[in-house]
Amino acid sequence: MLSALADLARLHSPGQGLYGSGDRLFSYAIFGRDSVTAAESLLQLRPDLARDAILALARLQGTADAPVGAHSNEEERGKIHHEHRTLHVDGRRIPAASERLLKDLAGQWGGDGTSLTYYGSVDATPLYVRLVARYCALHGNGILAASVTRRDGSRATVGDGVHAAVDWISAKIDSSPLGFVEFQRRNPDGIPFQVWKDSGTSYLHRDGTLANSNAPIAAVEVQGYAYDALLGAAQLFGARAAELRARAQALRERVIRNLWMPGDGYFAMALDRDDGGRPRWVDSIASNGALLLDTAIFDGLPAAERYVGGAVRRICGPDFVTEAGIRCRSVREAGLVDFPDYHVEWTVWMKETFDVARGLYRQGLHRLARQFGVRFLNAVNVAGAHVEFLYVSPDQRVMYDFRAGDLRTTEPEVIAGTNQPEAPIAWTVTAPLALKWWSGSNRGLSGGAGAPDRDPWRPALEAEVLDQVPQLAVHRTAAEVRGAYERRGDFVLDIDLGRERDRRARARGRGSES
Repeated sequence: MLSALADLARLHSPGQGLYGSGDRLFSYAIFGRDSVTAAESLLQLRPDLARDAILALARLQGTADAPVGAHSNEEERGKIHHEHRTLHVDGRRIPAASERLLKDLAGQWGGDGTSLTYYGSVDATPLYVRLVARYCALHGNGILAASVTRRDGSRATVGDGVHAAVDWISAKIDSSPLGFVEFQRRNPDGIPFQVWKDSGTSYLHRDGTLANSNAPIAAVEVQGYAYDALLGAAQLFGARAAELRARAQALRERVIRNLWMPGDGYFAMALDRDDGGRPRWVDSIASNGALLLDTAIFDGLPAAERYVGGAVRRICGPDFVTEAGIRCRSVREAGLVDFPDYHVEWTVWMKETFDVARGLYRQGLHRLARQFGVRFLNAVNVAGAHVEFLYVSPDQRVMYDFRAGDLRTTEPEVIAGTNQPEAPIAWTVTAPLALKWWSGSNRGLSGGAGAPDRDPWRPALEAEVLDQVPQLAVHRTAAEVRGAYERRGDFVLDIDLGRERDRRARARGRGSES
């Protein structure tokens, strides 16, 4: 079985936090979203590493508002960065491939060739506030007084930075006519979809057209993270508690009113704008709505059964569930994109499978959560790495041989994918540690308080949904792992073809040509 602890040591830079990956593209890069996600998994197991990540992000937090236009790094006061790279790490020059990436990205995102800090992420900031609040709930508020030197050379405490991040969230809500935390790139060469699903064709309407990234977009899961951030900050800062709770309540009401699609019994991916500036659902059925399960947005909600039940039934149905985890998009919508980008029905991310497991646990559906924990652990063990994601065909064949180095036949099936999965990935390394902690300690999986067991509809919902989820067990022997690997799909990736199709899709504004 894999050693998550060994990979964690490889990805940790003392005093600098956690690298996103130990592989070709993302090694020696500190990502805000990735760091927060990994640190949340370590809150109970390795609070020292969680603290290190918090301090690293506080040092890189935005202190100025960058101009709009070409070469902007999209920095804003209080905003947590997306990606940070430097030419020298731990006293050594980074490898040549990483250096080329640094220089290429710096040419687009405002770096100077020796360092780059880019802020094109809307979700890292509320996730950071939530992380600090959860850290303080477990380990006390002492970290708020810890002082760091920021990018502009000034000194500030973590508490100062959390206040600034909350102000950033509040300003986003206030500046949005819809009252949401929205994103729109400030640099024409910046990331169009500034969320976790940042691939070029990830946000799609049901007619196959791309979401309009030339106007603000409100992604559904980001509103859940902002809700958690506001409530967490209210716990930390008593003087602002009433204001922040009121903001959170108003935000929750808008999410339920404007992002729930009654006809589908599920949440829209987002709201974007049509050519006339009118808001509309990004209505393709993707996994995003289920990410709300691991937020507090349903806690105490009178109609929680309707929304939790809709999200659970959808994400645990055959359109999403595979033996390796959760698909990014419903398999019924396979025709919306005519190539596997890295956030479509072909892709199963370990990170998202873990997020769904945590959400199910938070909602009191512990047996369902365990099934997705089992899928996560089996997937990384069969793949032999803490892999970023796995390609899974619509007919359920898994590309466990994710580097295509051990082909079963002389004529493998070609996948026109845009990305080669990387390994090890930080959030895939930390998640199994949390899963093993949960199964061994019985102390809980979700970072939040969780749903009350007394709601009678929760066990009924779990029993209903368990009937449609194939029950798997953890592979406990080498023979079981080998057996699963031998059943793998026989695939190779044509990255050049995938990226060419991706370029054509972005140019035409549609996922497929039909």
